[in-house]
Amino acid sequence: MSRDISRRVTLAWVAAASTLPYAASAQDAAATPAAWNDDAIAPLTAPGYGQDPDLQNPSVPWPLTLNPHQRGILRIAADLMLPADKHSPSGGTLHLDAFLDEWISAPYPDQQRDRALMLHGLEWLDAECRQRFNTDFAGASDAQRRTVFDLIAWRQKIAPGYERPAQFFARLRGLMMIGFYSLPEGAADIGYMGNKPSLGPYAGPTREALAQFNQAMTGLGLKPAKA
Repeated sequence: MSRDISRRVTLAWVAAASTLPYAASAQDAAATPAAWNDDAIAPLTAPGYGQDPDLQNPSVPWPLTLNPHQRGILRIAADLMLPADKHSPSGGTLHLDAFLDEWISAPYPDQQRDRALMLHGLEWLDAECRQRFNTDFAGASDAQRRTVFDLIAWRQKIAPGYERPAQFFARLRGLMMIGFYSLPEGAADIGYMGNKPSLGPYAGPTREALAQFNQAMTGLGLKPAKA
């Protein structure tokens, strides 16, 4: 399957992303974690959209960040986080790596903070796999990759030394989920129909919906709607 995808499509996902909370607790470590590289990442200098983007002739004014190896790690991670099932394909086939690349390449404060976390986190995944299995993340087996993910995926099981990798995993997982549920496949997975035309006479809102609406209207000092 082709990995090519319109950058304008990935930018639609970027608009939906938001920060997820993170918490960690300490338990005994099975092994010494690989070192986390927290060196400063050079800030992006490309321009953003500005206050008045040209929607008739859209363009993306910043370059992408990730190399093919890093994009490959993200596709593998997407497959592990969002495996295929009877409702939808796996995350790795849905270009979520393109969404992540677009997100961390945008020259805005939230994205630049995530850029450093994602770049260091991808580097750490390789380092941890090399330390444990003598291969990088892409070369490891799925069982080995899950072993690494299990070290950083469960908030109540984060061993000392794994706090920063766990923070990376939480943010990566959050962005993967947002990217997935912004796609038609994700919407279909939860049964979201969106704006669909109503065929035939409109039956109006349900009693429950009308009651909730009128309660809100009354609270605002406005006249409730008639049934």
